[in-house]
Amino acid sequence: MLERLKDKVPGVRVQAVNTLNRLQDPSDPECPVIKGYLTIMKTDGVAEVRRAAVKAIAVNSKSLLPIIERTRDTNPGVRRAAYEVLVEKISIRAMKISYRMKVLESGLRDRNDGVKQACVSLIKKWVSYYNNDIIKLLTALDVEGKVDLCGEVVTEILSHVHVDSAIECLLSRIENKVIPTDQLTCENVFYWRCIVAHTSTNQPEIYEQIMPTLSEYSQYLKDYVVKASAISSEDYDAHYQASYVIQELIKMAKLADMSDEAGRKNLIAVTKFIICEAEITVQSIERLVELYCLAEVNEQTRIKTVAEIINDIRNPLEGATQFNLDQIESCEKNDPVTMIRCLTMVSGLIQGVKCDVAFDPTLSVLLDDLVMTGVVSHNEIVRHLSIKALGLSCILSKTLAKKYLVLFLQIVMVDNYAEILETSLKVIFDLFLVFGIEAFAEDDNEEKKKEKNEDTMSENSQDTLINNSQEDILSSKLENTKIDGEDPENPLESVNKEKDTFSDRIIARFKEFLDDEVLRSVAAEGIAKLMYNRRLVDAQLFSRLLLLWYNPTTEGDPLRHCLGMFFSTLGGGNEELMEVVEQAFFPTLATICDAPHTSPLLEINPANVAELMLSLLRGRHHEQIAIKMCNEILISPTSPYGRCLIKVLPHCGVVGGDQANLKLIHSLVEQIIEEVDHVSTKRSLTSFSIRINSFITRPAEEEDKENQENGGESKENEDKLSQSTQGSERSITKRKALFATPSQPLDLLDTIT
Repeated sequence: MLERLKDKVPGVRVQAVNTLNRLQDPSDPECPVIKGYLTIMKTDGVAEVRRAAVKAIAVNSKSLLPIIERTRDTNPGVRRAAYEVLVEKISIRAMKISYRMKVLESGLRDRNDGVKQACVSLIKKWVSYYNNDIIKLLTALDVEGKVDLCGEVVTEILSHVHVDSAIECLLSRIENKVIPTDQLTCENVFYWRCIVAHTSTNQPEIYEQIMPTLSEYSQYLKDYVVKASAISSEDYDAHYQASYVIQELIKMAKLADMSDEAGRKNLIAVTKFIICEAEITVQSIERLVELYCLAEVNEQTRIKTVAEIINDIRNPLEGATQFNLDQIESCEKNDPVTMIRCLTMVSGLIQGVKCDVAFDPTLSVLLDDLVMTGVVSHNEIVRHLSIKALGLSCILSKTLAKKYLVLFLQIVMVDNYAEILETSLKVIFDLFLVFGIEAFAEDDNEEKKKEKNEDTMSENSQDTLINNSQEDILSSKLENTKIDGEDPENPLESVNKEKDTFSDRIIARFKEFLDDEVLRSVAAEGIAKLMYNRRLVDAQLFSRLLLLWYNPTTEGDPLRHCLGMFFSTLGGGNEELMEVVEQAFFPTLATICDAPHTSPLLEINPANVAELMLSLLRGRHHEQIAIKMCNEILISPTSPYGRCLIKVLPHCGVVGGDQANLKLIHSLVEQIIEEVDHVSTKRSLTSFSIRINSFITRPAEEEDKENQENGGESKENEDKLSQSTQGSERSITKRKALFATPSQPLDLLDTIT
């Protein structure tokens, strides 16, 4: 029976799995049946067989982790079965905290409703295990490390449980609408904040039971911060817990009633006191600045107050009562601790304003005096925070963006600190995304114009005439080669290279970033965003992104999820993007087929890559691809590249169009059939040839019928519509089957999310 687990018929393997169910011995670590199940769960290519193995396997120390791993299977049925097994057979105590968080993350963020519902059932079982005490459940999870995920868990619980029963565990810990400061823990303050957020809008009667007035809460926050400041830094656990609790209390303060004028004044005073006097972490300072910006409605007052606090921190002089914008004291404190504290405040302030930083005098002084001082600091953290603050300022100001773009590029090329490199590159992509590459190209062109001498104007006019005539010739040649093929030496090279040299230089830099292991993920995500928003369109970059997505070395990299979403949403009939895909088609396949023996690209199935690119094309682009593909095949039909193209050719969605192109395609396919010896390949090409021929001969047949039968027009139209619909359905079916290939299934995106 164990041999039947390896049978070539999937149905036989399923029956063998079900039959061997009673022969398992969970106490035997070498049980052959469990070993067979584990092998099937991991390697079997049929989802139904894997699902049967997951449902049948006995749970022990060796099978627990493989079952959890099936919650990220490519098939939703297998994933759902894994969650059902976790509900029926496995206790929460049997899993490590990391396993629990992994299971919750996969299930709650799964795109399949059935899988998500199975995960919710698992959460309900865990809540029942702790007698509906949700706070005790949170102690079994990683609240500090996975704040967002734990928030999703609480949201699901509140959506399936009545609020009255959900807050019982909280009310038992509350006195006078607050949890006593000596009883605050990471779990109960987190749950308190979640309940406040849940009831603040639609259940005011419960909200009033668990949330004091803004003035009372401000004093409560101050008391806890003062108490936490007395904790010794050597007591790491207590210090870390206090820092987390402070951040949660600050988040909860944002949910208070800000319409209370007196309460807002008290909150502003408390935030200023904590920032200036208390010993708190950088993360807490950033949260406090955000809270202050929310409490203080006047933008200029916010800017002035934060600037005064920064000045007091950097210039702790007795008698200093006013922030002077015209003078910078010579005794400024520029030590790393002070700079980190002040730069964090600047970043939080800039995120809360809408004005142009370049034209605000106070922000300009902070930028020139504080931020630019930190950019050249030897301390990596200070330098990183300075670059972040400068980047935020540039996003708010086009003037600053143009001024400091080159600086960010230089930092990426020179700095050695990974976080600084990633932040600088993110800023560059954000600037291009907000303002567009053209905005920076304009200044580049203006500088070049200023460098030209007036004596060369006549020569320039003559060169312009020559260039125009050359462009006409090149454009006519380009139109002729749209069918016959492109230059094989460099098919992606633009005809008019000098048209936008700034963009060319930027694209060249982006290619370098994609080759850098440290910057590759950030660069790929940034390029995908620019291309998706039509800020940048380049065939070479598109090809590089496609190869990165299919590259086996990126397996398990979050980059795959980003690129998968990019390619799945890219096909929308945009003509400019389709031109890019068409230009990238053959170079991409050639790169895969001609990869050296040591390259991981050899593991990529080029047919899958080609089908993806074809799914992004519409109309005439399929005809042009088919003609170029036929020409490439006829050059070398027996080469690996030629054999790959032969497999892809029948997938071209040629469903009618220009009759001359259809006749040319049909003629070329017939020539290829004569060169091919493989029976199945010849059969596939013959079917493709017949389909092309049907689109060629149909108009003549309809015309003959119309001349013979005057009354048959309606029937002919119905036949034509039926055939066209069938062709469209075949095309749609192929596009839907694109991601279902063994090497890159569509459900891979589901398992990542």
